[in-house]
Amino acid sequence: MKYTAKCVRSGDWWAITVPEIKGVFSQARRLDQVEAMTREAIALMLDVDPHSFDIDVQPEPAAGGAQLTQGA
Repeated sequence: MKYTAKCVRSGDWWAITVPEIKGVFSQARRLDQVEAMTREAIALMLDVDPHSFDIDVQPEPAAGGAQLTQGA
């Protein structure tokens, strides 16, 4: 199974939603942490092994057109 991690910059954080699973939300400080945080949230919600599925990280531009950066 593959899930989508839609993330948008919100202040100093990346706000994460998983549209395939109602109620799965998380946040990460850096874009390179989004996959791990999403994986943990999904595993907890579905009570499955965190490595039993794939994650597709899809960053979205923040309001106002802020730049997307890996370290941001």
